[in-house]
Amino acid sequence: MTHDVAGGPGSAGRHRSPWGKPGRILPIRWGRIIAVVVALALVVVSLVLIRGRLAGDGRAAGPVHRSGVPTAPFAPSAQRPSDVLTATTATHRPSSTAAASSTPAVGSAAATTTAPAPAIVSPSGAPTGVRSRAAGRSGAAVVPVAPRPTGSVLAVSATTVDLGPVDSVWRLDLRGEGTAPVDVAVGASPSWLAVVPDRPRVNPGADVPLVITLDRSVAPPGPVDVTVPVNARNGVGGADVRITASVDGPPRIQSVTAAPDRIVRAGCPPAAGVARSTVTVTALDETGIFAVELAAVLPGGRTTTESLSLGQATGDRSTWTGTLASTQDPGTINYTATVTDLEGRRSQSSGSLVVLPCPS
Repeated sequence: MTHDVAGGPGSAGRHRSPWGKPGRILPIRWGRIIAVVVALALVVVSLVLIRGRLAGDGRAAGPVHRSGVPTAPFAPSAQRPSDVLTATTATHRPSSTAAASSTPAVGSAAATTTAPAPAIVSPSGAPTGVRSRAAGRSGAAVVPVAPRPTGSVLAVSATTVDLGPVDSVWRLDLRGEGTAPVDVAVGASPSWLAVVPDRPRVNPGADVPLVITLDRSVAPPGPVDVTVPVNARNGVGGADVRITASVDGPPRIQSVTAAPDRIVRAGCPPAAGVARSTVTVTALDETGIFAVELAAVLPGGRTTTESLSLGQATGDRSTWTGTLASTQDPGTINYTATVTDLEGRRSQSSGSLVVLPCPS
């Protein structure tokens, strides 16, 4: 054993013995320190690898609910025909005995209870694959579509029609609800009301228009209330169709005037007077005036027809004007104004004016 030359307690790199023996100096154990550090590093690396493997196994097992229990990954079922509905199997609640059994026993029981159920054929021709998937997502059982009634069955889209004060044409739909074609029978109606199907026979599942037409030009003024039966000639179904409307009647001519009411014949000097007269017709109609015509019989028997022009119109009231010109013959011009509304109804009013000879 050597002592420090300076006589101190010891130089750098050396320390006194932990056993307290005087004068004994031991070297630092660097090998042991390095071995401890390496061992700790290996432990940390092992823990990191084990944690990573556990995380990978959890992802492979499938998605995990909030409760932490992994769920089985979704596996698409085999393709089935589009007209077959797959019945869902009932989920059995495990008993206390099954819960206490080992894991392999539970797996075998699950394989036994999830056997596929028999298929149900849909009576409709529409594809049902989408409905099966939607039912599986919502958890509701698929309800098969009810079959069509057997035989000829007729359905009407509506049983009441209100044409009001303006409408003249309306359409309903006739539908074949049964498994066989149905012939349509329409009851009697007034001459000014027509109820006609587009075709006399309706096939199963098809729609046929039923056209209703009201001729307001000949229908009686006032309220209209008519019921027409529409039935199946060779089956069941149909309905009594009630048709209502309001007919305001023909237009009302308020006045017909000619100004001036006395004119001179054609060919007279201008100072003798005017040879033309303006005819004004004022009419009232709730539906609206379509046209006003003026027919005149001139002296000598010649006739003329003129369409009057619309002047002022306010609400149901309108004013129409035209011109009558004299001929070479003196006499009387007889004229008739005919007013036609938008529904084809007509009203007439007559008048006359005098044609004078040239003054001498």
